[in-house]
This record gives sequence, structure tokens and C-alpha cells, in this order.
Amino acid sequence: MSEFGSVSKRRIKSKPITRFYYFFPFQLLLLHFKRNHVLLFFWVLLSLYITGSLGDSFGVDSLFLAPTYMGEISYLSFIIMGFSFGGFIMSFHIYSYILFAQEFKFLATLSRPFLKFCINNMIIPLLFLILFIYQIQSFLSTEELVDFVSIAGYVLSLFAGLIIFYLLSIFYFVKFNKNVYVISGKTENYYDDLGKSSLKQSNFIKKKKNAKNYLDKRTWHVETYMSGLFSISLARSTKHYEKQLLEKVFSQNHINASLFELALIVSFIVIGLFRENDWLNIPAGASIFLLFTLLVMVFSVVYSWFKGWTLTLLIVGIFAFNYMSTHFHWFQFRNYAYGLNYSNPVDYDFEKIKTISFDKERLKSSNKSALYSLESWKNKNYENGKLPKLILVNTSGGGLRAALWTVHLLHHLDSVTKNEFFNHTYLMTGASGGMIGAAYYREMMLNNILNNDSILEGNRIKNAMGTDLLNPLAFSIATTDMFMRFKKFQDGHYEYTKDRGWFFESQLVSNLNAFYDKRLNDYDSLEYNAIIPTIIFSPSLVNDGRRMLISSQPISFLTYEDSLKYSNTNSSLENIEYSALFSNNSPMNLKMTSAIRMNATFPYILPMVVMPTSPKIEIMDAGIRDNYGLSTSLKYLQKFRFWIQNNTSGVVVVQIRDKQKVDEIKDKQSGSLISKLFTPLTNVYSNFLKIQDYNHDNLLQSIDEWYDGSFEMINFNIEQVENEEISMSWHLTSKDKTKIYEQLSNEENKKSLEKINQLLLH
Repeated sequence: MSEFGSVSKRRIKSKPITRFYYFFPFQLLLLHFKRNHVLLFFWVLLSLYITGSLGDSFGVDSLFLAPTYMGEISYLSFIIMGFSFGGFIMSFHIYSYILFAQEFKFLATLSRPFLKFCINNMIIPLLFLILFIYQIQSFLSTEELVDFVSIAGYVLSLFAGLIIFYLLSIFYFVKFNKNVYVISGKTENYYDDLGKSSLKQSNFIKKKKNAKNYLDKRTWHVETYMSGLFSISLARSTKHYEKQLLEKVFSQNHINASLFELALIVSFIVIGLFRENDWLNIPAGASIFLLFTLLVMVFSVVYSWFKGWTLTLLIVGIFAFNYMSTHFHWFQFRNYAYGLNYSNPVDYDFEKIKTISFDKERLKSSNKSALYSLESWKNKNYENGKLPKLILVNTSGGGLRAALWTVHLLHHLDSVTKNEFFNHTYLMTGASGGMIGAAYYREMMLNNILNNDSILEGNRIKNAMGTDLLNPLAFSIATTDMFMRFKKFQDGHYEYTKDRGWFFESQLVSNLNAFYDKRLNDYDSLEYNAIIPTIIFSPSLVNDGRRMLISSQPISFLTYEDSLKYSNTNSSLENIEYSALFSNNSPMNLKMTSAIRMNATFPYILPMVVMPTSPKIEIMDAGIRDNYGLSTSLKYLQKFRFWIQNNTSGVVVVQIRDKQKVDEIKDKQSGSLISKLFTPLTNVYSNFLKIQDYNHDNLLQSIDEWYDGSFEMINFNIEQVENEEISMSWHLTSKDKTKIYEQLSNEENKKSLEKINQLLLH
């Protein structure tokens, strides 16, 4: 046996611990933990997502574990998920190869060096995949109530997607990646012979000098590596290879890898150009994989070209992009209220707010309109000399769970009261998902009224309301929404950019089969004549925290301030009437879906809406200020209290909540050190709805001071159990929907139903 071979043999017979330590996959794992914290962050983040440790209350785990495509969980949805996951794994391999390959010189001597690197770099992806599969089967069986055979099929589909992506990648890298023998034009035997002579020379030199002087300090020692999925081989020594030749091999492989990444990045952007096609609305979890892949690829492409300058260039790029976003229109990513005229911005300052708040003529006109509408409502419900109950519906935010709960409850209330509940409802207001449900239910009832149809198909409208709204949002963010806006659309005389706001509205119309090109002015006469309840949206202003009240009816009485009282109390003028502020901007041409979306603009998920003002003001979710709409309802009641006292048998405020009012108190001091560190910050977020409840309780207690009529407050809640809460997301699982449908049978809601029956039918 040759001396070169005997050295290799001695290495392979070393102690098991040493052999394992110098095993290439383990060396790569150590190197990742030592220096590759950027990629490790993505893996940790994904692990937290799929285990429900992060974003569980928003249903993030369901996006990965129960992906939906074209409205359903299917084998195809899991194939797409696997394909996207394969893209992320490949981006992990490429970035790792660019970062580490030169520290493992023996790779240059292998056939298909990049593919061999991928096989040895699979420890982290495999660990994640095992966890992923476990979470999938657990989630599908408990949350989606899927049988074992279907789960097995979904898991196999996930593997199929992974394999498809890997085959495409392997085809590319087998064809274009080269090793030292191909580039040098010399055979493997040539370098083996050279290695033998180099070894003899090395033994002679050792007697005179320390061998460490001849080692490449950047080379990590490796004894064995995985040459195939089920085979282990000895790593070749590279001391006898020309250093420039080895560097040329790695440089060529880096270029091929970066070209592969650039091709994928361009593909993502091209796909984004055609993202309005339904078949491109891939599962939201796949979109997150796609986004992470894109981020890793961009970083690794930059690193492959600029090496140590990468971080500096990225920091400079961020500041440059931030500068351009404030000085160049192309980089100003703004979302608009579709249908509103932006050509003549309105001055927005305190003087303007005072002017419209003290407008007595507008006040008189709005009072007259509201009184006519109230009289019409009374005439519709007045029977046998009995004054009707005036119902005000307040519905909370809470994503799709609040929307479905609102539709489910309103339909049930009409079913048990023979539509008397809807007929007696005069006003609907609230926030976010709840108002989507209320607006949709009103729309369906309107269709029935116009078509003289007395029966509303409950299962159909509930199935429509429970359909996924998240996929198009996530896909839009993952492709082009966060970086570049390419496509535009025309709405009448105005042009807008297609972003995730547009996709949300389009998907809402598609899911519900409603609101097709409906504008605020389409509801003017219908609300004026009390054919349907009046809806008031109340989104919050980011700039100053005020509320913008949006309605098809004039509602200046909700924002009017008496100038004499104002001078005495120095009111902050918290409410602004939308139609008054934008009276010259075609306010009634606003699309109904845009009004709904403005009221449901949860931070980051949906884009903030810019209004045509100077300076620019932006709109956010109504839940920031009033998650239940109670302050709007009580102010309406206060303004017309005398008419209501004389023309109704009392007021019933029905509050539809997506969570019970009273929760168990948690011991914040019993948490970990990290939780204590963040408690001051998270406390504000976790308690802001409770703070609203405390303020609302004070408002309710003061009613007796200014209202002498009958007043009933009736609550309907989703009973949320800790660790089993229905997620506040635009996506619901089968178990989530079942829980929502079962809420009518809890004791508190039963009592509320009985109370409604007594008030309306007796």
C-alpha cells in the first residue's frame, strides 16, 4: 500500500469521537453556529412559526401546516409548499457554499463539488424537515380534522415538491459546475502521483521546519465526508494542488451559484407581474418561504461579489433607498382609497378641522337627513300602536374570526326573530373584521330585499365569509409589494398601483361574490329611507390619532362642536367627517371595499391608506381608537335622544365581541427573565383593548345622566380558552370555524339570545 494510502487509512482508524468531530457535516454545523448567524436566524424564526411559539395568536402556524391553494387544502397545495421550501433550502446551501467553500479545499477535487457540499450541509434542513412533518401531522389531525391516509398523502406531496425543485437545481449545477480536473485538464491520477511525492518531501521538510508554516490557516481540517446519500469517503489532501487553481474552481462555482440566484430573483419578480391570476395565489406559508428565499439570495449575491464590503454596502443601500423613498415618486410606496380624487389635496390643519366642526349649515342638513331616516325606520317597524326597539349593532375587530362570528350571529338572530332583528337595526358600526362581516351580511340582506326573496342561505354566506383572504396578501408581499410596484389599474378617471391593498379588495369581492364596483353613493338612498341599516366606519388617523367617520349619510352632528362650548372646554376635536373634509374630492365615489379596508387596516398586514391632504395623512384600523364602535353609537344616541325617547320603546345595543370581556389575570412576575424584559412593551399592546373596555364602562355608567329612556346592553362573545384561542388572522382552520359555530350554545350567549327574543317578540 502507498504511503499516501496508509496515511488515509490511519485517519479512518482514529478514535470514534475524533472521527465524528472531523466529519464534514459536523464541521459545517459548527461553522454555521460560529459564523452564519444570519441564516440561523431564518431557521429559528421558521421553527418558532411552525411550532406556534411565535405568531400563534395570528394563525401563522396554520399557514405552514395547513396550506390552502385555490381555497382548499390539497395535494397540490403541499406540492407548492414543498417546492417553495426546496427553494429556501437551496438558498441556504448556496449562501453557505459562497461563505464557507474556500475553507474546505478538498471540495475542489470532487466531482460535482457543490452537490457534494449540499449533501453534507443537510443537518439543519433535515432537523427542520423532521420537526415540520411532525407539526403537520399533529396540526392536520387536531385542527383540520384530517384522517391519517390524507395526512400521509399531504406529507408525500410535500416531499414531491422538494424533489421537483432539487431535480431542477441538480440539472443546473451538474451541467455547469466544474472541479479542479476539468478546469486544469489533468487527470485524477496525475494529482494522486503528485500527492505521493509531496508527502515524501513534506516528511523531509518536517525535520527542518514546523509543518504548520505550510498549512493554509483558512482551511478547516476534514477527514471524511458524505460522497452520496448513503456513502462516506475520505477527504483528499490538497497541499499538492496549485492554490490559484483551487481558487479558480471556487470562483467559477460561486459565479454559477450567484447566476442561479439571480435567475430565481428575476423569476420571482416576473411572477409578481402576473400575480392577479388566481392560480398564482400560492399558499401563504409558501409565500413566506419565498420571501425568506429572496432575502437570503439577495444577501448572498451581494456577498459573492463584494465579500467583506457586503455589510457596508447594505447599510449604505438602506439609507439610499430611504432617501429616495422621500424624494422620488417611483420609490414612494403609498396606497390610496380607490375612487377618491387625489388631484386637489385639502389643507389639513387645526383651523380646517375647526371650520368643518363649527359648520352650522352642515349640522342642520345632517340633522334633517338623520331625522328623516329615523322616521322612515320607525314607519317600517311601527305596528299596532307599539313603538319599536331601536337596535344599534357594535361589532369588534379580530380578523376573519370576527367577520365569520358576526355573519353567523346576525344570521341566527334573524332566523329566530323572523328577520325582525335586521328590520329593527338602525345603525352598524365597529372595527376591522367585525365590520367586514356586518357590511357583507347587510349586502346579502339587501340582495334579498331587492329580489323579494325572504330566505337567506346561511351556509352559503358563512362558507363565503370563512374563505381564506391571506394568500394573495402574503404572495404580494413576497414577490414585489415590498420592493417595487409594477402594475397599475384604472378606476374611472383615476389610476392606482396594484399592491396588497388592491389584492385584498379583489379577493374579498371574489370570495363573497359581493360589492362589485359598489360606491358609497350606491347606499345613500337605501340608508336614507331606512331600507337597510346605516353603516359608519371610523378608521384612525396615524398622524394625530383622530377618528375619521365615513358614511354615505351626512353625519356632521357626530363631529359638530359648538363654538361657545369649545372656547370654554378647549375641545381636541377628535372626530372628523370624511365627506365634509373631502367635499371637493368626490367622497361618495369611494369604493365600498376601500372603506371596508380602511376600517380594517391592521399594521403591516395591510398598507396604510394615504388621503388627499397637505400634509399627507394616513389611515389605520378603527380598532386603534374604538374596537367596538360603542363611542360612535352612544354619541348618535345622545344627539337624537329626545326623538328616540319619544318614538321608540327603548334602545338595544348589541355588542358582538370576538373575545370575552373578562379574562383570567396572569402573573407577569412569574415569567422568565426575557419575558420580564419585554413586559413593559407587550403590556401596552396586550391591554389596550381592556383599556377601551374600561373607558366604555365609564361611558355606559354616564348614560343615565342624559338619557331617560330604556337602554339595554347585550353582549355576544366568542369564548376564548387560553392556549386554544382562535387566531386573529385572515385565515381560519376547520377547527376554528367549528368553534365559532358552536359559540351560540355557550351559556352567556344563550341568555343573550333569550333577551333578544323577549325584547323583539313579546
